[in-house]
Formats: sequence, C-alpha cells, structure tokens
Amino acid sequence: ATYYLGMSYYSDSCDQIAPTDAEIEAYFEKNKDSYGDIDMNEKYVDVRHVLSMPEGADSSNIRTETFSEEAWAVGEKNAQDILNRWLSGEQTEENFAALANETSADPGSNTAGGLYTDVTKGQMVAAFENWCFDASRKPGDTDLVKTQFGYHVMYFVGSEETWFTQTRSAYISNESNKIVED
Repeated sequence: ATYYLGMSYYSDSCDQIAPTDAEIEAYFEKNKDSYGDIDMNEKYVDVRHVLSMPEGADSSNIRTETFSEEAWAVGEKNAQDILNRWLSGEQTEENFAALANETSADPGSNTAGGLYTDVTKGQMVAAFENWCFDASRKPGDTDLVKTQFGYHVMYFVGSEETWFTQTRSAYISNESNKIVED
C-alpha cells in the first residue's frame, strides 16, 4: 500500500512540473557544457498530413511499382478535394486531425490525426521536409506537397528549437529525480 501511495504522490508531483521559458533558458545556461556543440538553429517540427496516393497504389506497392500520369492525377485531385473540404469547414487543427483519421492512406499516422511530432531534418523525404522547414512556415499553414509516395495535404502545427526541447526534458527529469530523493 505504501508503494502505491508513493507512486501516486510521485506521479501527481511530476504532473505539476511545468517550467517557464525563463527557467528552461536559465537551466540551459547553467548546464550549457553538457550539451556539446548543439546547433542553436536546429528545430523540431510538429506537422499533420493526409496522404493521397496515386490511383491503384497502397503501402505495399508504392515503393516498387510505377504509376501512370493519370493515376497520379487522380491522387492529386483526391488530395485537392480533401484540402478543399477542410478549407470549407471550420479550419482548426482538431478538424484537420479528424479528416486525416478518416481519409489518409498513411498507415504510420492515419490513426493519430496525421500527426508527426519532433520531426528533424533528415527524417522525412526531401519535399516533405522542405515544406516543413521553410523559414516562413507558421502554425496553421496548409498546402499540397508531392512526394514519391503521393500528395500530402499538409498542416503545420509548430516548431521549437532542439536545444529548448532537450533542455525542457532534462529540466523535468532533474526535477523528477529531486522528488524521488525527497
């Protein structure tokens, strides 16, 4: 019983750890040497997408078969129809996520609202990344992007500097360890 009471206290206490931006920046400055040569401009991005493959394509053959221009045109039209459907309704992230769950052909994200989190450069195909990491990108931006897998209806959720995300995680871990010690 004491174990479960302690775990409940620990869990509740950890849920209360919510550092401010200033606390994270101060923690980074104090521990800067432990981060090595971190690129201060590198970012993580969060993005949602809906994948529309060429007609006749699926996750088992998109990498191995070639599809006609007509098949690609059907995929593009489908993607544009999905984007138009979203644009004609309430344009919220939640609505985009629901549409992704309903319409996306991407088995890696179609049950998570099309969401990919903490995406870094080198993780996705070039056209997808180029759109995500465009310096002018702002939360809520949408567009169609063509890759070798099909047309992606994109929704930009946001970005955060890598150093900030890593520092917040380290800060929370450090504070969690203090709770255990106490």
